[in-house]
Amino acid sequence: MADERTLTVDGREIRWVLTRKKVKNVNLRVKPDGIVYISAGARVPIKFIEGFIAEKSGFIFSAIDRMSIRGSRPELPKAENIYKNGDTVSYFGENYTLRIIISPSEGAEEENGVLTVYAKSGDRAGKVLEKFYAEKTRQFFGRLNLSTCEMFRAKGYDVPLADLQIREMRSRWGSCHYAKGKIVMNSRLALYPEVCARYVFIHEYAHFVVLDHSAAFYAVVKQLMPDYKICVNMLKN
Repeated sequence: MADERTLTVDGREIRWVLTRKKVKNVNLRVKPDGIVYISAGARVPIKFIEGFIAEKSGFIFSAIDRMSIRGSRPELPKAENIYKNGDTVSYFGENYTLRIIISPSEGAEEENGVLTVYAKSGDRAGKVLEKFYAEKTRQFFGRLNLSTCEMFRAKGYDVPLADLQIREMRSRWGSCHYAKGKIVMNSRLALYPEVCARYVFIHEYAHFVVLDHSAAFYAVVKQLMPDYKICVNMLKN
C-alpha cells in the first residue's frame, strides 16, 4: 500500500509516496507530477528514508524545477525559436531567467540565476542560445571524458581515452562503439543535472570493460557510481 507524506528541506516541501516492496535498496524516482516515489523494504525505518530524501534533495529539486518549466521532455534551444525577456531556461538542471540585450557583439553569459543573451536583434536570441549551449556542453563533456577515463584507470580498468562525439539523439542518452574506441553523447543531457551526464559517461565507459548489460556490467557501473539508479530514474522523465 502506498503511503503519502511530506518532508520540508531548506524551506521547500517535498511530497513523497512510499511503497513497501521486497527490494534491497531504497529506490527514488521523481515523476512529472512533482511527487517523489520511494520504494523500500518493509523493515526500513521512516527516519532513514527521510534522511535519504534529504540527502538527495538537490537532485529532487532540480528535477521538479526542470519538469515544471519544460514538461517531462525538455528541449534544447533552437535558432528558430522565439525567446523574450523573463523566459525561464534550464541548463544542466539549473533554472535561469533569460535577459536579452540588443548588441552589435553576440554572446551569452550566466550569473546569479540570470542568463544574459547579447544579440543583434531579438529574433537572433535563439541562435545565440543554441551556440552557447553547444559550446558549453562541448567543454563540459570534454572534461568529463577525461575525468571518467581517469576514474576507470584508477580502479585498474584498461580503458582508452574515448574519441568523443556529441549530437542530439531522441532514443538514447549515449552509445559506445567499442571497436573504434568511441563514445557518442546526447547533447540533450545539457538540460539535466550534471550528475546525469556523469552517469552516462560512466555507463558508456563501462562498455569498454563489459560489452553487454549483464549483472557484471552494472557491477562496474555501481563501483564507479553507487547511486547511479537515481540518475537512471531522472533520465526516464
